[in-house]
Amino acid sequence: MKALGLAAWWLAVTICWSAHAVALHFPLSHHLDQHSHSRHPQEAIADQDCAFDSKVIFTDVFGSSNKSPWLLCAIESSMTKLGNNSVTVLTDNLDDFAENWPSQLPNPGRVVSVSKCLEGTPLRGWLDSPELAASRYRQQNIANALRLAALYKSGGVYLDLDIIPLHKELFESDLASISQQCEESECGNAFFLNNAYLSFPAKDRFLHKLMETFVAEYQGSIWGFNGPRLVSSLYKRLLCDGPAGLFDCHKLKILPIERLAPFDWDEIVPVLSSQPDESYSLLVDNPHILAIHAYHNVWKTSCIPPNSVFHHIMSDHCPIVSSTFEDSIYCEQQV
Repeated sequence: MKALGLAAWWLAVTICWSAHAVALHFPLSHHLDQHSHSRHPQEAIADQDCAFDSKVIFTDVFGSSNKSPWLLCAIESSMTKLGNNSVTVLTDNLDDFAENWPSQLPNPGRVVSVSKCLEGTPLRGWLDSPELAASRYRQQNIANALRLAALYKSGGVYLDLDIIPLHKELFESDLASISQQCEESECGNAFFLNNAYLSFPAKDRFLHKLMETFVAEYQGSIWGFNGPRLVSSLYKRLLCDGPAGLFDCHKLKILPIERLAPFDWDEIVPVLSSQPDESYSLLVDNPHILAIHAYHNVWKTSCIPPNSVFHHIMSDHCPIVSSTFEDSIYCEQQV
């Protein structure tokens, strides 16, 4: 699907969807009140393991949010919808995260030792392996491993920082779930699923098999091999799309593309950079669209225009992050 503007996109999808608007926008005063009885601002929890009691987990390692502050939006949006104690950010540098995190908000950061997090999983030996040391995408794959181990130990929902939740229903499924990012006919069976959203109970057998296969078939020189490609290929090999899937993986719920990725990665910049029109509320209030995957990498050479669709999404769903970093997030350049 090529981007023709927000209005044209909405005209196309309304043929398939019958949506009822459910507003989940919070004014700033209400948002601050939501946080008033929780952790003191900047009081992050120090720990070494990655076992936690919260519902949602993010990882902010290797300075991701320092480079792109808008990535903090997903964290604030999740805290607003579920409450502060439902969100944990696993980070390798608590001081850097605390310095970057808005002081008005309770700090969800929790320092993690990668080695201790991977302890007790098939991934621990891999961490010290020469294969990882020689990897072209070493940091990416440590982050891939960290999310699998954390979910396996505690269960919950993992989200990439560039997925901005729009509705709390994103977090409410009790089923093991993975998101589809494209049609197999378009991107092949190696990349049709993604590891940007993972929802699993603790000690899930499919997660354990993912970690075992991660180590056995590790490729550190191919982008996405141990992420989307691993999830997609293992899902197929274990016959998860049939009634007799191994490790009970036939019970896995696959979220349709439009739940998290209503726009392709190559159209997300022009669509989110456009000016909102009458179809904007039909996008953000549509219960079929639970989140927007903004695809961080495509914004590295682009900026977020003021008063754009992206700007309005951030103002509605992460108003404190939006206002705190207004000078560095938004720019006048149109893309």
